[in-house]
Amino acid sequence: MEDKKIKHATHFTSADHEILDIYDENAEPTGRTVLRGTPIKNGEYSLSVHMFIYNSKGMFILQKRSKKKKSLPGIWGVTCGAVATGEDSISAGIREAKEELGLQLEPESFEFVEKIKRRYSFVDIYFVKAKFDISKCILQKDEVESIKLSSPKELLNIILSSSNTNSTYSAAVKRAMKERGLI
Repeated sequence: MEDKKIKHATHFTSADHEILDIYDENAEPTGRTVLRGTPIKNGEYSLSVHMFIYNSKGMFILQKRSKKKKSLPGIWGVTCGAVATGEDSISAGIREAKEELGLQLEPESFEFVEKIKRRYSFVDIYFVKAKFDISKCILQKDEVESIKLSSPKELLNIILSSSNTNSTYSAAVKRAMKERGLI
């Protein structure tokens, strides 16, 4: 599917100044915080949110990460981001969608799928059904190079072919797609 011409936003602040809460192995806050990008100790975790934003036709928004990103530059994926101090994952998801895509998501549209434990972070996965027109999205240039619509099958293929995705994550996404009648 071809990328549409998308407007880029230039007024958002850098994620390099975000303060993150640190969680223990049970995803409980420790009371400790770190500046984003600061290495954390073994047994400590940050929290991030991954949003599978889709429309009534079952098509998902995929975004191509900016080539300027330190981690995973230029790859296609879903809207995601770190949960900053004092936020929960839904609040962070709403903020990330607004910053990166110019989308205003409603908290009640977030359907929790699963919390995945990775080496140094937990990931809260949500499916978010929303009305959107990708041609009206305003992309945060430092974060997102382009966006496109994706079928559930194409999205699953991207997830399954990624060396950065573990089997627990891909199984959770596939199960969530089945539960919603998307595959």
